[in-house]
Amino acid sequence: MSFNVDQKDDPEEDPVEDPEEDPEEEDPEDDAQEEPQRNPEKAPVEDSTEESSYRMPPRFRACKSPRFESDDIARLTWESKWANDRIEHMAQELRDVNARYAELRSVVQGMESHTVHLTTRVQEEEHRANIAEGRLISLEEQFVSEAEEEEEEELIPVQDVDSVADSTIEDA
Repeated sequence: MSFNVDQKDDPEEDPVEDPEEDPEEEDPEDDAQEEPQRNPEKAPVEDSTEESSYRMPPRFRACKSPRFESDDIARLTWESKWANDRIEHMAQELRDVNARYAELRSVVQGMESHTVHLTTRVQEEEHRANIAEGRLISLEEQFVSEAEEEEEEELIPVQDVDSVADSTIEDA
């Protein structure tokens, strides 16, 4: 026994559409399913055990709300303004820091030039002190030598006077 199955006899496996059917005509099963969704008073009765092949599961339904809601737009607008304000504030702080840096740099350069000037003056004063010390030492040496000469001169005339006196006494 052989079974001859004609593909045209089996309507489920017929890959070719029936020319008598109008492709634009809606399926009555689809109309029955859409009808309860359109009428909000009648709640659709769904059998969870029966899966419909022509209907997407609820989790895959497209969201009918806009992509960004007004709350999101307001939040993003506020965050954008806050970020711009923060950037402007940080830019102002940077400008203030740069101005302060320029002022401090000017002060430091002034202090450096003042330090160089004071160092030069100290070196000049040390040079003058060395010159004065040299003069003082030469004056002390001159004073000591003059004092020694005077002592020597004082000793010589005293001896002469004594010797002259001795000679007169002896002569008499």
